[in-house]
Amino acid sequence: MQRSFLSLVFITLIVACFAGVSIAPVEVAAQVRANNARTQKNNNQGFLGWLFGGSTKRMEQANPKRKRKLRNRSRSPDSGAAVVNTPKIVEKEKNKDAKVLLVVGDALAMGLADGLKAIYAETPSIRVKKLVYPINGLVANKEPDWPEDVALALKDEDVGLVVVSLGARDNRNIRVTEQSVIDGQTTSYTEELQFQGDDWKKEYRYRTASLVAAVRNEQLPLIWVGLAPAQKYLTSANFSYLNDLYKEQVEPAGGVFVDIWTTFQSEAGEYTTHGPDISGKRRRLRAKDGVYFTWAGYRKVAYFVEREIARIFGSATAFIFEGVKDDPNFIVLTGRLTSPETKLIGPDDKGGKAAAGSDLFKLTVSGEVLPEVTGRADDTRWTGF
Repeated sequence: MQRSFLSLVFITLIVACFAGVSIAPVEVAAQVRANNARTQKNNNQGFLGWLFGGSTKRMEQANPKRKRKLRNRSRSPDSGAAVVNTPKIVEKEKNKDAKVLLVVGDALAMGLADGLKAIYAETPSIRVKKLVYPINGLVANKEPDWPEDVALALKDEDVGLVVVSLGARDNRNIRVTEQSVIDGQTTSYTEELQFQGDDWKKEYRYRTASLVAAVRNEQLPLIWVGLAPAQKYLTSANFSYLNDLYKEQVEPAGGVFVDIWTTFQSEAGEYTTHGPDISGKRRRLRAKDGVYFTWAGYRKVAYFVEREIARIFGSATAFIFEGVKDDPNFIVLTGRLTSPETKLIGPDDKGGKAAAGSDLFKLTVSGEVLPEVTGRADDTRWTGF
């Protein structure tokens, strides 16, 4: 009896549901079917799923961030440069004749330029500027090309030194477009050079050498910052290959190649995301994509670049010396070309002559040999021991 009663209740509920659906307005019913059709197609819920549907939609409404996370996860880390939370840099007012430190390159150069700007924020004689194309290295064909862009920048600005940092996206093939004229008609064709192939290496060497020449032809110091190891082993090996190409073009031309490879490795010589910052505190230095840097990482790269700048000019304030031109065969060691004093330092503070009969007069004027002092290192007399 009880079982029959429960069956009757269940059948009544089913009939009521059908009745509710049949009396629904046409527009609303059509909208419900349209909305649930996509859910049925994706989830294959069948009749009961349509009857008691809406669970998938409610789950999405309860967790709206889930879809966004999935979409973000599908993005390639190489689709653009990693975002850096650069702190606000307050710079002192620069001198009107302040020399420009020009930072050239891709997204790596953008972070490095901010790091150098932080270093020289208190130096009125140095102004940091950047010529940056975030996703264009030497592989990408750009108009105008790098040498022309740099040459124009050097004409427009009073540049004292150029720093280059690029190559984060250069571990790929090069597409070269060439034109040929046959019977008066111009034909264009594109050739793809395989990464690390002989033709690729020749073309990349040429592009690197052209950029180096654009700076060195103006007799300006050049600092080229190498790439750091990457998280992926293959990418890291490719970066090491690129570093060798940079070094072989920069150093023979009189430029300085800054090798930061081991700086961003662990004690075991492996890639690491964390390490000591410029203050010695352990911090995260590398971005999540395994190629770019955090602010602490860029600040550390800038520190090693600043050390080379100090070696070239002697000090950060060396930019104030006018007329200092870099020459491939000349290295400035102290940052000062001539002595500022007008006279040599001597024992006579008043600048008078040596008194007649004094030891100084006998040595410098008369040319007499001073008497030897017994027991001193230069005493050549026989001591009889």
